[in-house]
Amino acid sequence: MKNYMKTWSRALTAAAFAAAAFGLATLPARAGDSVKIGLSLPLTGDWAEYGDFIKKSVMMVVNKANEDGGINGRKIEVVVADSRGDPKESVLIAEKFAGNPDIIAEIGDFSSSSCMAAAPIYEKANMAQVSPTSSHPDFTKKGRNMFRVIGTQAAEGPFNARWAVKDLGAKTVATLYINNDWGVAANKYFTEAVKAMGGKVVAQEAFAPGEKDFSSVMSKIKRANPDVLYLPVFYADAASIMSQARRMHYKPTVLSTGSLYSPKLIKLGGKAVEGLMTAAVYFPDNPRPESMAFTKAFIKTYGKAPNMFAAVGYDAAALVVAALKKTGAKDRASVAPALESLRYSGVTGDFDYSKSHDPQKEFAKIMVRNGKWVAVK
Repeated sequence: MKNYMKTWSRALTAAAFAAAAFGLATLPARAGDSVKIGLSLPLTGDWAEYGDFIKKSVMMVVNKANEDGGINGRKIEVVVADSRGDPKESVLIAEKFAGNPDIIAEIGDFSSSSCMAAAPIYEKANMAQVSPTSSHPDFTKKGRNMFRVIGTQAAEGPFNARWAVKDLGAKTVATLYINNDWGVAANKYFTEAVKAMGGKVVAQEAFAPGEKDFSSVMSKIKRANPDVLYLPVFYADAASIMSQARRMHYKPTVLSTGSLYSPKLIKLGGKAVEGLMTAAVYFPDNPRPESMAFTKAFIKTYGKAPNMFAAVGYDAAALVVAALKKTGAKDRASVAPALESLRYSGVTGDFDYSKSHDPQKEFAKIMVRNGKWVAVK
C-alpha cells in the first residue's frame, strides 16, 4: 500500500495540471471500477491560489478515503477541471461533467458567478454541486442539488458592518467592490447593515473584473474621507488597490470579506496591505479539535499552513465522501438526500443540511500585521 500511495502521489502531481480541452484532467486511480467526483476550480489566472489550496485539501480527503478502502472497495477518482474563474468556462465544464455518466457528484466552483452559471446544468443532471466558497445567497436557491460550505454574504455582511460601526467606531464608510454577482451581494448586505446601525455610506464604487487601474476611483474615495473602506474583492484586486493608494499617500482603515485571506495578498501587496482586516470561518489558531487536526495534517502533507480556502475545500470533500459512503455511490440521485441526512462536525463548523443547504457559520476576525495574518484580539 505504501508503494502504491507513493506512485499515486507522483501521478497526481503530473496529471492534475495536464490540461486538456477546457482544462480537463483525470487524476489516476487503481485499475478497475472507480467512483468519480468532478472538481471545478480556477487553477490558472488571478484566482489560481484559491483553487490550488482547495484542490490540495480535496486530495487529502480522497487519498485518505482510498487508503481506508474507498467506497465499498472502489477507489475514488477525481476529475479536475480548470475554470480559470470564468463563468463561461464553468458552464462548459458542467456540460462535460454532466455528460459523463461516470461522474456522480461535483465539488466547485469557486466564485458565486461561476457556481450559479453552472448550477442549472447540474440540477438538470440531478448531480449534487457542493461549492466550498459560493457565498451569494441565491446559489442554493438554484435547485435541490446545490449545497454550500462557506457562510453567505447575508451573514458576513452584517458581521463586518458591526465590526466597522460598533467595534471600530466608524461613522462613515465607503465601499469599492468587484462588479459581479458576488461583489454586488457583498456590497448590498454590508451597506444595508451599516445604515441600519446608524452609519453613513459616503461612497459606493464598482469596477469590472480584470480592472487594473484604480487611481481615479481611489481619488474619489480619498476625497470622501470615510472612517472605514470596505473591499469586497479578491486578493489580486486588493493588492493593486492598496498599492495604488499607497502611491497616493492614502492609508485608509480597510475591512474586507474573507476573500482576502490568502498568503498571496501579502506577497503581492507587501507593506501596502499592512493593517488590512477581514473575517474568516477558519484560522489556524482555532482551538476546535477538527480544525487543529486538519491544520496539523495539512502542514504534514504539504509543508505549509492552510488557509480558509483549504479548510472549506476539506469540508466540501469530506461531506461528499461521507454521502457517497452512506449510499454506496449507487447513482447521482442518491447524493443530495444523503447530504441532507448527514450530521457532520467539520473543520469550519457543524453541518446539518436537513432544513437548509446554507450552514450557519461563526466568523473570526483576522488582520495583516508585520507581514503575517494574525488573529485580532
